[in-house]
Amino acid sequence: MISATVLRPSTPLQIAGAGSARQLSQGFQAMRAVMVVDPAMADRAESLRSGGFLWVETAASPAAAVEAASGLARRLKQSVVERILSVGGGNTMDFAKLAVSMAADPLVEQVLERSDGRTGVVVLPRPLGSHIDFCAIPTTFGTGSEVNAAACYESAGGAGDATGLVPTKNLVLLDGMATSAVAYDPDFLDAPPWLTAEGLLEPAVRLLTSLVEGNSDLDYSEAQGRWLLAAAGKNLAAGRESSFRLSGPERVDAALLSAESHAGWSLRGRGPAPSSLWFLANELSMALGLRKNQASALLLGPWLDAVTAGRAVWGSRRKLEELWPLVSADVAGVGAAALLGPDYSRPPWIQFPGSGGASPAELPDLLAKNTLRRFGRGRPMKRALGHEELSEMFAAAIRAGLRESGIDPHGS
Repeated sequence: MISATVLRPSTPLQIAGAGSARQLSQGFQAMRAVMVVDPAMADRAESLRSGGFLWVETAASPAAAVEAASGLARRLKQSVVERILSVGGGNTMDFAKLAVSMAADPLVEQVLERSDGRTGVVVLPRPLGSHIDFCAIPTTFGTGSEVNAAACYESAGGAGDATGLVPTKNLVLLDGMATSAVAYDPDFLDAPPWLTAEGLLEPAVRLLTSLVEGNSDLDYSEAQGRWLLAAAGKNLAAGRESSFRLSGPERVDAALLSAESHAGWSLRGRGPAPSSLWFLANELSMALGLRKNQASALLLGPWLDAVTAGRAVWGSRRKLEELWPLVSADVAGVGAAALLGPDYSRPPWIQFPGSGGASPAELPDLLAKNTLRRFGRGRPMKRALGHEELSEMFAAAIRAGLRESGIDPHGS
């Protein structure tokens, strides 16, 4: 084995179980604190107000997150806020983390404005120094945002480039930022069935694609990855059996598994971006007007076909044959439930809002160009993936999506 640095995110204090949200919020009483809440969770978060907060901030939508986070950052500094509690899903936590990072260093806002979506992954020129204490009460599971030092945000970028794809979803790496504490409370993790399906699917796909695409010389990384994938498979089965209405303990277990798939050892030693599918799903979702996990569900079948066909650039066929049985019985059914999403009553759900006017036949080529420009050639997607591989994968996923929408993918 060649000696190498193995980077792991710091793990916050994690409190799990009934009443953990209130327990965490009580720790805010003696501090100058602000609560950031998902609008859909405002009523549920009322039970936490006794923790004592200077004010409650409603999280902005992803499209307005950077501008709104900048305004919040100024208020945080003016009010000498010491601690933030984020109550919501990945978008809410990302919004709160953007505000905390901007309050810590004015350079963050400048870097995000300059990038304007041209670079999919934004790296800050210097680590964040001391920052406002950040804590979270997740209300969904799957993203792992509560345990990683990064935030997704949207920008209008790309309007003048060759692809014409707008808007874009980007990732900023917040080096130096750490979550202080997280409460996994079953009452706050009680999500609609379609969102539960997404939360079960995301870590399963993340683990499967990362293990198949990226080998690790660390035996413990391989062992934990396999164990977590098997556990993710059991969670998928429990979701399907209950029509995605999990019990309280099952919701907590699913959330903890998602967090561990980010902050544990399973992805260590596999490079900075072991799953290429994340980048493709990110671009496809914006072009088709889908949620990222819906796009991921469309891509999974073509990815499985490519690996099974021996196309090593997408991963090891041997490892797929070994690992796929751990989730194969239920992943298709859960993926179908995730594809329905919240707007299942309004088919077809593919609208092509970010396609820049491109037709379904033209879109794979444009998406491939955009993905390579924003994430490819080792920034951080692996260099071996070129335009042809990406275009074929996007084309297969779009055909699958058109079929799901009841549209003839061949236009006949």
